[in-house]
Amino acid sequence: RQYLLGSPISRGRRLNHITMAEFGPTLRFAPLDEAAFERTTAVCLGTGRFLRAVLVPALVELGGEVVLAQTRGTSFGAYMQGRKDSRTYEVDTVLQDGKVLTSRVPVAACGSLGVPAGRAAFMALPAKLPKLRFVGLGLTEAGIVHNGKSILDLAEFLHACFVAGLAKEHPLSMVNTDNMPFNGDAIKNHVHSCDYTQGVPRSEEFQQWLRNHVVFHNTMVDRITSHRTGQPDVPRAEPLPAKALVIEDLTGALPQQLGSVPGVVVRSKPKLLELDIALKLRIANGLHTAMVYAMSLGRIFQTDGCIGHPDILPYLEQLFERDIAHACTELSMPRLQVTPVFSEWMSRLQHPHFGLGCLFVCQNAMQKMGIRLLPSVKATLAAGEEPSLFMVFALAVILRFLTPVGEQTKLSEQPPVFVGHLDAAKDDTPAVDAWEYTPGLWAHPSEGTYEFRDGDGLVPMLLRPLGRPGGCSVAAAVSITSDVLSRLEGFDPRGCPEHGRLARAVGMMLQRMLQGEPAMHVLASLRPQQPLLLQEKQLEEAVRQEVEAAEAVDVHTHLFPAGHGTQLMRYGIDAMLTYHYLVSEYLATSTDRPAEFYALQQKEQAERVWQGLFVKASPISEPCRGVLTTLNALGLRKEVAARDLEAIRTWYEGQDEEMFNEKMMRLARLRYVVTSHDPFDPRETASCLEPPTQAPRYRSALALDKLLEGDWSAICHTLKEAGKPCTLRGATELLQRCLEALQPIFLTAATPHAFSYEQLSGSPQEELLDAALDSSSAQQPPTPQQVLDLVVLPLCRSAGLPLSLRMGTQRGVCPELRMAGDGVGSAQLGSLAQLCRGHPQIKFMATVLSRGDQHEAAIMASKFRNLHVWGCWWYCNNPSVVSEVTALRLEMLGTGFTFQTSSARVHDQLIYKWIHARSLLAKLLTSKYVELMSTGWCVSRGDVRRDVLRLLGGAFEDFLAKPL
Repeated sequence: RQYLLGSPISRGRRLNHITMAEFGPTLRFAPLDEAAFERTTAVCLGTGRFLRAVLVPALVELGGEVVLAQTRGTSFGAYMQGRKDSRTYEVDTVLQDGKVLTSRVPVAACGSLGVPAGRAAFMALPAKLPKLRFVGLGLTEAGIVHNGKSILDLAEFLHACFVAGLAKEHPLSMVNTDNMPFNGDAIKNHVHSCDYTQGVPRSEEFQQWLRNHVVFHNTMVDRITSHRTGQPDVPRAEPLPAKALVIEDLTGALPQQLGSVPGVVVRSKPKLLELDIALKLRIANGLHTAMVYAMSLGRIFQTDGCIGHPDILPYLEQLFERDIAHACTELSMPRLQVTPVFSEWMSRLQHPHFGLGCLFVCQNAMQKMGIRLLPSVKATLAAGEEPSLFMVFALAVILRFLTPVGEQTKLSEQPPVFVGHLDAAKDDTPAVDAWEYTPGLWAHPSEGTYEFRDGDGLVPMLLRPLGRPGGCSVAAAVSITSDVLSRLEGFDPRGCPEHGRLARAVGMMLQRMLQGEPAMHVLASLRPQQPLLLQEKQLEEAVRQEVEAAEAVDVHTHLFPAGHGTQLMRYGIDAMLTYHYLVSEYLATSTDRPAEFYALQQKEQAERVWQGLFVKASPISEPCRGVLTTLNALGLRKEVAARDLEAIRTWYEGQDEEMFNEKMMRLARLRYVVTSHDPFDPRETASCLEPPTQAPRYRSALALDKLLEGDWSAICHTLKEAGKPCTLRGATELLQRCLEALQPIFLTAATPHAFSYEQLSGSPQEELLDAALDSSSAQQPPTPQQVLDLVVLPLCRSAGLPLSLRMGTQRGVCPELRMAGDGVGSAQLGSLAQLCRGHPQIKFMATVLSRGDQHEAAIMASKFRNLHVWGCWWYCNNPSVVSEVTALRLEMLGTGFTFQTSSARVHDQLIYKWIHARSLLAKLLTSKYVELMSTGWCVSRGDVRRDVLRLLGGAFEDFLAKPL
């Protein structure tokens, strides 16, 4: 019997008796929008949290809509009943810093197959969905069986698609979200052979249609997903892994753009999916297995306890480098494809909000040893090397966990339940109450015991003599270890000398632990923190891997999240093509006059730029190449090759703003961006004073360009609108309100090209605070120095915030080009030196616009501890200049600066600016490490990772945090 969950309807009423008036639309697949079915491209049979957190958003990103069918219960329909107006469900993504990014995924319709009317409506859907192309499945291994209920439902639904004449233009793609190997093949076989398919009218014709028009894709999935506290229908997930969903597509059935959706990988060649599965088992699953037994025995009961532990993470790195990495040779895979899997998994392990129970992960230990660790042992031996002591420990600690100790009272259960002993607690170990870590198995830390099962129980029975009082001899431990390991397929300690040596080493280490040496002490004795030194031939690949894997901080952008509205959140092909870089390049050679061009609608402007710079000329310039890099990363290669601007626009029209925000962040691999908020821009004033809730991947900076550049008209207009006097005191009061509301992490301003700051002989002229700023005043307007001394620096001092200066702008070199008409001037770096010298308790950040000022700026950053230089801004953001400037800074500042920033105003620009930047950084760092090695200095992978993280935002965050 099934009951309606989470609804005001009596829980004693059966589903069959629920009236459609009570939960009609969301139980029987009524469209939640009149035109929704015309846009629907996918139906999902299942509403599991992983399916809704990964597959459905990916399908929506392709521009279509999705119908969701709950197979048994009605909880999702009840949840959507309360969200009919928005017709979306929520997905929470918990970032590493604990901030929660909530996405809202649109739903065309939903319902339940557990309600008769709902089931009938579901089977009638194909006739209403002319664009149907995908069927998502949430079938677990238990449901992929002959004549299983879900298999029969799927067969009936596909028959309805056959009757409706679907799949004429594109085949129907079946995409399952379970890790059963070759799940697509298995589902296909069961659908073809099930009773429904065999007995339906026109059975042979239907089966021929299945063979010709339906593709059952094999898949691999990987994303830790639970649910929001108190709301089981809202998925709560870790940040999207690079291979959250891998789909095998050997026939080209899937649209090319699907492969560009973050988290989705499409494999179009045979065997590639098998390699993905092998890497997941050996690296992600293998490392998980290697650590949880030692952690459990050491009373570290959550996997996130590895964070900051002196030995656990270094141990995993040693195990990967010395043993698991041999997969490259065995699987014929370049290291460049293998290491990113390791780097990402290490990052995922250190997510402080997604730890799993170690004892829970410890289940099925021998099976996991054979599937996850033994392949790496074999690969190491095949490479002519001995498994490392770290692999020996990984195997020995599993056997230590599986060794029953003390009285065994549940051996009669099926399968038998054993009792093991935890290592002795340290004096400072907090007391933990007993808990049931999986049904029927308990941990009793206060008693120092835990219960466990393992397969049929034979291995723990073999190990049991080693756990009896008095300990065991080395000979006994080695002998029983050999017997146990021989049960693993392909492991022969008696017939293979290499296997025999490994079994002996494992047995000896097991004996140490059974004699009372704690597992974590044994691990520490192996010195896992010893550096993993790189050879010169490994450098280029290692640096590239670390640069690609690291998440960056973009310290200067003009990007606003979707919550700020469409006027501020800019994205799309037309926004990219009409960005001022491209406009100035186009107008420099076009017959269009600037005034005529700017009078056009944005769409027409974009078309002219496209024709002028991309169709009638080769797009060689960096801004042009950037557009192409972005479109390529979005999967629009065919559209670009055809020079089809309209097709590109059509793709963008299907993108949801909020989801597109996050997509850009993921493709650029950014932890967060810093957005400049201008309180004197009428479009931004309101959001400075009453900002929307801050989106997780965004931080704020308060932009004061107009104050330093003396745009008094705009300033006075804002002050009047806010009810403040048109004075510097009024501006100060307004900015204080902005600081309280916006909570920026620094203040920022562009300095005019004639900027000057000199040493003060006395106190600032405070009477200027109340002098009128508008045109009615007979007084000269305040100078930039007076604005700094009377307004900006006091705000920095009182709020404890740095001031970031963008220096060397010459506004309006060609006024008719508007924003595109600004040029380069001198940065006046002597004034920056005076600021740093005169205000040693205020932190300054700086970047300069002229290539000619870069050397002096780097010298200054080496002299003043309150100065941090960042990025290659605006006209310096070209590969040749970035390479030169970064090489100069590395030579003068080491890693004590922020390598790059995007300065993006259009979200799409994040993609190309960071793809191009990472490529340059990898080349530069490699050359520097080669120079170091030539002196005899050794470089480890850990050194590279540390340096990369500093250059991509770590040095910036260290600068913000350090006391002066």
